[in-house]
Amino acid sequence: MSNLFALDHLRVVLPSSKGDLVLVDDASLELQPKECFGLLGESGCGKSSLLTAALGLFQITQRYKDAQIKKEWSFPVQLQYESKEIWNRTVSGHSFYRGIDLLSLNHSERARYLGSHISFMPQGLASALTPTISIGNQTGEPLAIHTPDIRSEKMKQRVFEYLDLVSLADSRDRYILDPSKFSGGEAQRVKLAMSLIAAPYLVIADEPTSALDVTVQRQVIGLFQMIKEEFDVALMIVSHDVGVIAELADRIGIMYAGRIVEVGSAEEIFHRPKHPYSIGLMASFPTIAMMRMAKGGEKPKLRGISGAPPNPREIPQGCGFHPRCPFASDICFTEKPSMSELEDNHLVACHLFAEDCRKHLPLLTG
Repeated sequence: MSNLFALDHLRVVLPSSKGDLVLVDDASLELQPKECFGLLGESGCGKSSLLTAALGLFQITQRYKDAQIKKEWSFPVQLQYESKEIWNRTVSGHSFYRGIDLLSLNHSERARYLGSHISFMPQGLASALTPTISIGNQTGEPLAIHTPDIRSEKMKQRVFEYLDLVSLADSRDRYILDPSKFSGGEAQRVKLAMSLIAAPYLVIADEPTSALDVTVQRQVIGLFQMIKEEFDVALMIVSHDVGVIAELADRIGIMYAGRIVEVGSAEEIFHRPKHPYSIGLMASFPTIAMMRMAKGGEKPKLRGISGAPPNPREIPQGCGFHPRCPFASDICFTEKPSMSELEDNHLVACHLFAEDCRKHLPLLTG
């Protein structure tokens, strides 16, 4: 089966006066049609930078964060700063959608795909919705852009249909309100309706349950499960929350210090992880067995990972995890490990496997 979406050696470096920040380092992954791929990693490991770079949005988001977007620009934003020189200094590699390299296209060419073929739900409720525009107009915006000849009444009906689909209460009375009148969970529903209304083939969601209470998180996860079952769409869910990824993902990628260090089926990653970081990550979360021990009066112990993630300006030479890895050898300090395929499309970037040292891995889980 051909890939719907694929990254090939994507690298993101943010130049600064204090030294270059390596945000994403040589990331490659593949996503199949109708598949749900989960990208899991702790905060600050480069997940959001990977997404925005893959969609050709990295420069836009960085300029916005630096408050350098000119106020007189109108939609679509004219990327006057998007020269090849700046582009090559920050983003390299390839991002393929159905064989088309999105990073080789200019802004206008990429815009034909974003919103219609690929929908992106950015992280953060405050920055994802325009505060001065009604949620009805924002939900219908992808249709207005990609289907300009649609009649206003038809678009209004489609907006109601998708707001009802995501179970937004009283949508026909509240669609004229601005986002400030909605709770965090309701705003997330609006974002999801906006992502689906133009019938994309891929929906990418960055931390879709962050800043939501547990009850609302469960409702949002239920909406994504409904999309998996009822829509002909692939999903890419990016989160630091293991529970969210466990609920939704068919395959999982583990990211650490800007690199994807392991990719495999959800069952393999959760029950038989191979990379030392993946093993430590899974061991740091409570299990049902631990809960049973606690009920019996025992004191179960969570095994965390010693040390702290590296500063993006000071990524260690060789394997980025070697300062925290109990099985680091000499080669780990000098050479970056390449991806090795173990079995059934289970990939891991670790010198332990290249050196046939798998006998040590049970020590991390035993």
